[in-house]
Amino acid sequence: MQTFKGSSLDKDDILAREIIQESLGGKDPELALAEDFLEELDVRLEQIKVYYPIMEMLRKRKMDTEFMQLVPELCFLLLAYLIYEGKLKHKGLTFGELETFITKALRHIMANCAAAARELITEILDGLQNGGRNFVLTTYNLKTGSFREKYIKLIEIKQSEENVLEYFITEQGVDFYLRTKEFPEETKITINLLLFQKQMEKGAFGFAYDTVKRLNMEVQKKKDKKYSLLEALMYGQLDSGEAYNRYHRSIVLQFEEEAELFNTAVKNVNMVFHEYVDRIQNGLADEKQVRTFTLIKIIEKEIGRAQTLHTELLKEAVSFTKEYDNALGVRRKAIFTERFNFQNEFEKLVSQNDRPEAMKFLFEPLMNPYVRKQFNLLRAFEPQRVAQVKAEAGEEPLPETVVNRITVDKLTSRRVRGNFVFYAARLLEMLSNPKREISLKAFGQMLMDRFSEDSVYNGDFISFILELNRDKKIGEHVKRINFANGKIDIDEDLKTMEAVFVKAALSLPGQSTINQVVVTTFPDSELELLPGLKITDMMFIGESKS
Repeated sequence: MQTFKGSSLDKDDILAREIIQESLGGKDPELALAEDFLEELDVRLEQIKVYYPIMEMLRKRKMDTEFMQLVPELCFLLLAYLIYEGKLKHKGLTFGELETFITKALRHIMANCAAAARELITEILDGLQNGGRNFVLTTYNLKTGSFREKYIKLIEIKQSEENVLEYFITEQGVDFYLRTKEFPEETKITINLLLFQKQMEKGAFGFAYDTVKRLNMEVQKKKDKKYSLLEALMYGQLDSGEAYNRYHRSIVLQFEEEAELFNTAVKNVNMVFHEYVDRIQNGLADEKQVRTFTLIKIIEKEIGRAQTLHTELLKEAVSFTKEYDNALGVRRKAIFTERFNFQNEFEKLVSQNDRPEAMKFLFEPLMNPYVRKQFNLLRAFEPQRVAQVKAEAGEEPLPETVVNRITVDKLTSRRVRGNFVFYAARLLEMLSNPKREISLKAFGQMLMDRFSEDSVYNGDFISFILELNRDKKIGEHVKRINFANGKIDIDEDLKTMEAVFVKAALSLPGQSTINQVVVTTFPDSELELLPGLKITDMMFIGESKS
């Protein structure tokens, strides 16, 4: 692996900045930043002003009713309808059409909301129109030394030829809707690579250097994302695998495209590099071009570093699967660990405006005890301890008694193993039907019908389902648990799922002919067994293998 020393990079950066300053005619880079700021400020404010309406709607959110408080979020739904059914079809939409759509959409999204749809659509339209007035953003213009008002209008109303009021989305509304989604974090590497290529082609090497530095930062940020995801998982901040899947997709799906762009960028740099080499060797380069050649060599080093980091991204994605699985295992073991929620207790004290002295009960256990280093002379008159006399030579020591203490860990482990055998036995019973197959939904429903909802809400049930799917290769959705092998050791620990199923089969009244269970997962289908308990859908098949 290629390594880069920080001191060498710092020297290259200082040299590159000096060359860029020379190419600007001796202009101070910091003053150049200030001038760019003046030139770009108004353009930047124009870019951000379309976000002002949504911030106002969030600030003025009405909390008096259940559905009125959702107005800021639902405005995106209305804007989407105005774009796809109005703007793209070159027509306006009446209030009735908007009401019909919102009612239909809310029935799909939420329950018990049809009655509130008319009032809700009125609130959304009122919010997007700022009560019939344009949104006004006041900014300061440093060139003129005065304040300036910028107007924003997301939707507008026009009267049709039939004297019917119709709603249209404005260009600013379309701009706002697209900007909130169309340029995701995952595309930043691609955007910077394309920008870098254009700058190299035009000979804007100073800008190309800034772009390649920014590109390095984006690649490194994407690489470091893995550790923040693992940390969030370990501390319970990542309860679903969506962020994990999104990270994998952003690397695996875009890797080939980005790798191709990197190769093109490196070729462009090499082409420019050799052009300057030929020019210098033929004596056609002046002093300024020689200095520019030094900058190109630094850019070549930086783009090579970025390409190396990008190649390591794929390795990180592959190793992330195993590390993520290990973190899930640690989380599963930590479910039964008793913890003290310091943050909740601290916030409770603060919110109740309790006495400050109460804080000491939270912080004292975290401090080392303060023990004064002194000796009380009265201790000399206290009864003294008598040291036990050592056994004389030849005396036999008393026999030691081995005490097998049952710890909390042992009790928890015993309970988990027992529950695993219970769930495996019930699954084998259900697979004894003529079809020898059962869905996860049917399995969960059987457990609730025969026992109770607690048997599905139980954390051991979730752990059992997760264990059935462990150790699969990336992209595989089928796991086979073959417990027909007579060499499987059935000890107390039941270290494998095969051992669990063997013990479960032996616990059944009759002899089960099933000795292999095939577990098939459907990643694109999510099943809600009980309120708040969502899990990837699965199918179980029982087979008899000789």
